[in-house]
This record gives sequence, structure tokens and C-alpha cells, in this order.
Amino acid sequence: MQRRAFLTLAAVTSGILAISRIIEYGQRLQQQAIQPLPEMPTPIPRSEWDARPVNHEAINEYGFASEANPTGWLVYPDDLQTIYHTLSVHHSGVAQVFNETMRSIQDEHLDRRGWADIGYHFGIDPQGRIYAGRDIRVRGSSVAGGNTGVIGVVIMGDFELEAPTDAQLVALQTLTNWLTETYALTHLAGHNDLNPDITVCPGRFMYPYLDVLAHGAGLSRREP
Repeated sequence: MQRRAFLTLAAVTSGILAISRIIEYGQRLQQQAIQPLPEMPTPIPRSEWDARPVNHEAINEYGFASEANPTGWLVYPDDLQTIYHTLSVHHSGVAQVFNETMRSIQDEHLDRRGWADIGYHFGIDPQGRIYAGRDIRVRGSSVAGGNTGVIGVVIMGDFELEAPTDAQLVALQTLTNWLTETYALTHLAGHNDLNPDITVCPGRFMYPYLDVLAHGAGLSRREP
């Protein structure tokens, strides 16, 4: 078989397998939907992943939010059900083989991006463990120009190159369901839905699952 034909066949086969996996995952979620929604597992607290303290001297999230400093650290003053509306799904962009951690993500955000804390409210590792990130009462820093009212969740991995694990998908659905019920969310988005001109996050191997996740939680999809 000629090389070009072989590569074409390999690409088609890969696409069929990806679609098959999405269909199987959707069917599994539909079967689970007739059961009561799973309870929210207790996220691994910041103290257990050795989180650094919030830095209110951070250059790109300096001080506290005000009319004069709109990009500062904002603690939502009202009932969070009146604030939050969208769950934004991200990938970390680091392949799972490198064993990334919440602390390494936080180090990146504080030391290279100049944020006051890790930008995401939750993280999920390849084993499906859910971690507490930025305080849920505080505005996140994960979407350029549109963080207010958005809960950010990062899934560890580079989903331009690899697929999320089944454990991550189940944990993400569980977390999505719980956040939807708790904060009366209405929409689910990928990071690239909210910032289409600057990112491909959460990656081509995660993006097809977003419709399934939204359907499982009764959310609308927020797209560009």
C-alpha cells in the first residue's frame, strides 16, 4: 500500500474510533441519567497539593478590584447563583506523561503569567481526582476579557495530542452536574468558544465531548 493511502486510511480509522468513543460515552451517560445525580465528591483541598498563598502584589492581577482597578482580585459580593452562568472547560496543555500537578499549574500562573493565584476553580488529573483551585467565591482568571460569572475547570493533559481518560470524563461530568445544580448554571463552553482567536484549548480530542457533557447536565452550549 502506498504511503499516502496508508496515512489516509489511518486518519479515517482514527476518526471513526474517536466518534465511536464519543457515542459510547454518550450512551453510558444517558443510562446513568435515569439514576439520581451523583453527589459531589470532596475535592482535594489546597493544603494537600501544597498551594502557595494568594499574591495580591501580582502584576497582572494587582490588588483588589474596584472601578479604578477592574482587573484586580474580585470577591463576588452577591449570592453566587446570581453571578455564575457558564462553566468553561480547559486543558492544561501539558502531556499526561509529564505527571503535571496543580502546584506546577499554579507556579506557571503566578510566576510566568503574573496572576494572584491559580486561574482555575477546579482541576482534574488523569486518575479522575478533583482538586480545589481558586476560591469559588473569587472571580477566576482563565478566559481573556470574560472571567466574570465563569467557573473555570482544567483537565490535565494536552488534548491536541492525546485523549482525556475515561476517569477524567466521568469526574468532569460529575463535577459539571453538581456545579450546575449548585450555582444554577445555564451554559457550558470550551475555552476556545470564549476566546476563538487566541486558543485551541481544550484541544481537538476534548472538544467533541463538550456537547455530551452539556447534554448530561442540561446545559446549553455557548459557542463563538
